[in-house]
Amino acid sequence: MTRLISTTLLLMSLAATCFAQQHHEVHEDNVDIDEWQVMRVAAAKDPFEKSRQFTINFANYADEEWCYPLPGGKVISHFGGARRHGGTDIKTKAGDTIRAAFPGEVILSGPYYAYGNFVVLRHANGLETAYSHNMRNLVKKGTWVQAGQPIALTGRTGRATTEHLHFETRVRGKAFDSSKIYDHAKHSIKREVMVFTKQKNGQIHITVADKEKHHELLKEHEKEHSAHPQEHKHEADKHSAEAR
Repeated sequence: MTRLISTTLLLMSLAATCFAQQHHEVHEDNVDIDEWQVMRVAAAKDPFEKSRQFTINFANYADEEWCYPLPGGKVISHFGGARRHGGTDIKTKAGDTIRAAFPGEVILSGPYYAYGNFVVLRHANGLETAYSHNMRNLVKKGTWVQAGQPIALTGRTGRATTEHLHFETRVRGKAFDSSKIYDHAKHSIKREVMVFTKQKNGQIHITVADKEKHHELLKEHEKEHSAHPQEHKHEADKHSAEAR
């Protein structure tokens, strides 16, 4: 009888341990980063690694794949001009929510000279976006964010005369005019195919692909989805579950 009781208790203990491990594994799966997205972001660290040119097809972006960085904001200072402004200044009110433009990794978060409180994201599409003069940063370096996720609050830290968002779009650290990909008046992304070309002098030339190239990319996109339907279904389900 004693041996039977001991055996029963041992089996119960093993079952409890197995259940706890399974429960722990499910919990981890719920918060795990999508491996496909991780690989894409890692590959995006140097978009010119395999070629001097890369393309982003914004025409096919789903709503959950992009976000205007300061919804409701108005541009008070454009890129370039006489003072060679390195970004786009967007204003709403103090303490307003700044959102991630695209899914990606936080590669910098903290005070940075004249930028004040500064956040830089690296995205799977090959771009980087930067957000500065923040009252407070809401994300830490090394974390992962989805498009539209709150990352900071508008402020006037660093060299700024009013509360606003200084927003930059970059390729390998080089800023370019964000109005090439955003319609700031409509707070929307431009549904175009953008071609980024690295020139011999190191400068990056940005153009809009012609209609023939656009049609070609659409065909490639459709072919990719038909070849890997399960992978893209998983991707879509993941984005739907984590959408803002």
